[in-house]
Amino acid sequence: MSTIKEYVLEQFALEEMRDICTIGMVGGFGNLIYYADTCAFHDKYEDEIWDLLEADREEMGCKSVLEVLAGFNGAKNVGSMMQLKNLLCWYAVEKVCGELLEENYAKQNEANV
Repeated sequence: MSTIKEYVLEQFALEEMRDICTIGMVGGFGNLIYYADTCAFHDKYEDEIWDLLEADREEMGCKSVLEVLAGFNGAKNVGSMMQLKNLLCWYAVEKVCGELLEENYAKQNEANV
């Protein structure tokens, strides 16, 4: 089974990752536009998504993952499990894209030193 990081590296070019981090996943990117696709992504990577949420919870000093979720753009519009899975998919992709861009930036800086 692949990881979210591997998925993102396979699906998105560096420029698309920048766009995802700048404007977010709202509206979808690549193969993550329709609920069927975002829900399948969530189901495949559910454990890893919850690990990301737990790390954010700790970093933010929240008491629960629900506090983290409440702060998400679009969380107030979640009215079904399908919409929640969609939100969590987009969160995970945005987060991993950000991490990959940070790694890329650090590698570029190391190469320039």
